[in-house]
Amino acid sequence: MRGHYVSLTDEDEIPALVRELGARTVIADIEPVVASWDSGQEELDQGIGRFLDRVGGIEGVAVVCFATNSARMPSALPNRPGIRVEYVASARKPLRAAPYRSMPQPGAVIGDQVATDGMLAARIGYTFLHYRPSLRDMPPGPRILFGGGEILRPVIFHDRQ
Repeated sequence: MRGHYVSLTDEDEIPALVRELGARTVIADIEPVVASWDSGQEELDQGIGRFLDRVGGIEGVAVVCFATNSARMPSALPNRPGIRVEYVASARKPLRAAPYRSMPQPGAVIGDQVATDGMLAARIGYTFLHYRPSLRDMPPGPRILFGGGEILRPVIFHDRQ
């Protein structure tokens, strides 16, 4: 099954794309969508709040889920009336899809890696919003994974640039 794919380089595009898709669920990768790779607790907590401010008020959004393959956790999850906020640490994306299966459709996964975030989106039938930050800003590990994901992308997704 091939999924839907949208490429973006500017985080400011995210709310308009979520609105256009009519997404009821938004799953956001932590690094680098919410906080930079080597950031501390304060940046993580503030990034979660900023992201919720940007997408939590979009009509129709019922669930905002933050997911990371790392073990890092926020100090606390903000409470937003009318929005279910979840956080999945040590997510094992894309292998583990069970935490997302009960979330309402349609949905979007926003992340920088085709091999993890993109594959998760395809597995659960969501659109992949591929955030493509500058490669010079990526640490070596994510940069290598990014290159491998570019090989997979045309096999898994219908591109929409």
